[in-house]
Amino acid sequence: MSAPDRFIAWCKQEQASIDQELELMVSGKVRTGEDIGAGWIDTTDDSIERAKARLAELNELLTEAGSATVVKPESL
Repeated sequence: MSAPDRFIAWCKQEQASIDQELELMVSGKVRTGEDIGAGWIDTTDDSIERAKARLAELNELLTEAGSATVVKPESL
């Protein structure tokens, strides 16, 4: 498997993992938080926004319509 193929496979695997995490957080089955010394603070909304942003970045990498530069093999 070539490096570009491995990269695409990794992106798709990461996309599926983040999508599953996002689904669990949105449904309320998983919550995120942190302890800042004064007790547990719910950070689920921030985590949801970060997951959405990461999914958007991966989508740009996996589509030619994304902002990432795509070099077609014929031009090498």
